[in-house]
Amino acid sequence: MTTTYWLEVSVITDGEGAEAVAEVLRPFAYNDGVVLEQLGDETNPAPDALETAVTVKIYVPEGEDTPELRQRLEEILYHMGRLYPIPPPTFRQLKEEDWANAWKAHYHPFRIGKRIWIQPSWVENGRNTDDGDFAQPGDVVLVLDPGMAFGTGLHPTTQMCLQALEQEVKPGSSVLDVGTGSGILAIAAVKLGAGAVRAFDTDFLAVETTQNNAAQNHIDSIHVHEGMLADVPLTSWDIVVVNILAHVIVSLFDNDRLMAYVAPGGKLILSGIIEEQLEVVVTAVTRAGGHVIEKIQVRDWVCLIVSPEK
Repeated sequence: MTTTYWLEVSVITDGEGAEAVAEVLRPFAYNDGVVLEQLGDETNPAPDALETAVTVKIYVPEGEDTPELRQRLEEILYHMGRLYPIPPPTFRQLKEEDWANAWKAHYHPFRIGKRIWIQPSWVENGRNTDDGDFAQPGDVVLVLDPGMAFGTGLHPTTQMCLQALEQEVKPGSSVLDVGTGSGILAIAAVKLGAGAVRAFDTDFLAVETTQNNAAQNHIDSIHVHEGMLADVPLTSWDIVVVNILAHVIVSLFDNDRLMAYVAPGGKLILSGIIEEQLEVVVTAVTRAGGHVIEKIQVRDWVCLIVSPEK
């Protein structure tokens, strides 16, 4: 994708309104990426250390910045503002290089599950988290520079997938990462002991980011490419992980034989599902002959672990 600028859309609200604003703006953001910015000292436990105002930001590539889009965003936030005090959005154009650094200040090391440690590439290794946690010997450390691809590890959908992989990956497991984004799930699979790992995405920028992140983690064993599920030979995998959106997941079942890629005794990890969309996804799973064996949930987001067998 070639772009000379990015449109930054920002809305100032409070902690209560920020999550609701983030979810209505997310579908318009590039690769679902949303930044929540709260000024103050995050390391200070005092109640007034952080300002009450939270700024929600999304970024839209130049080619999608149209008067119609801006009007649509204004209308959505206007209707939200009738139920809860939400101001109009602010629009700002950022050069490519300015965008690339816009979110880095808000991305810190953190732990997911029992032993997965997320380490931003530009942060000194060994820096502790805000709660005092450190990377421990034996941790699976993922060094990431997410770039413009979704999958920083901060979003609940990604975190739940990482937890599921930590639970399900066995030494030598074969893993297929459908819609890899930043490559975080494929890289985690390798570091958790997986054998053959294949990752793909329809967005070349995501493929490039995955390759860069794999290199930073000294991994050269991931087969990564631009394409769709239909481009992958119909062979079975011990683990197939899909962190996309509910309607895309349903389409993969109905049109691309998603379940056929899961080996007998294997697991299918599905994430990116809002709770209200859960029923339609479970119906698609059942229709394809699969069975939900575990549900992980963070707030309104759900991750399913599916078996192809009873």
